[in-house]
Amino acid sequence: MNKPTAFDIAVRRPITILMIVIAVCVFGFVSYQKLPLTLMPDISYPSLTIRTEYPGTAPQEVETQISQPLEQQLAIVSKLERINSISRAEQSDIVMEFAWDADMNAIAQEIREKIDRVRLPREAVRPLILRYDPTLDPIIRVGLTSEDMPLDELREFVEDTIQRDLEGEAGIAAVKV
Repeated sequence: MNKPTAFDIAVRRPITILMIVIAVCVFGFVSYQKLPLTLMPDISYPSLTIRTEYPGTAPQEVETQISQPLEQQLAIVSKLERINSISRAEQSDIVMEFAWDADMNAIAQEIREKIDRVRLPREAVRPLILRYDPTLDPIIRVGLTSEDMPLDELREFVEDTIQRDLEGEAGIAAVKV
């Protein structure tokens, strides 16, 4: 006697196969209904920015007195993959990128401890630890120009008319001019 194949079972037991197909469709439909739809999922990039303001200084002074000492101290933080500093007039930004599996809360605490060990000039503001949140990025940007209207009138028009109209629409969280 031959072993029955799937085709033999399907032909001999059509009601059973129909019930299996209906069950798969019902479970699929229920699963689909419970599937969350997230246009901007919660993503926490493993990066931190240490921002220090040093009023009344040139970029060279900010580099030597703020950025370099902080970079030397922060270069040994665990799970650090890349460190980059940007020194501008009166401001230093140190961008630190970490491994994806890094515990950012523990790393932020470790960074606070390392910053406390660095002697910064008295005039420098205490460094801030900033996290990048991609959900705060705008979804769409629009630029407007006009050949007939000066820029100040165009701005007033946008603030008084377009911004108010857009803010009243459902699904729009914020409009910035």
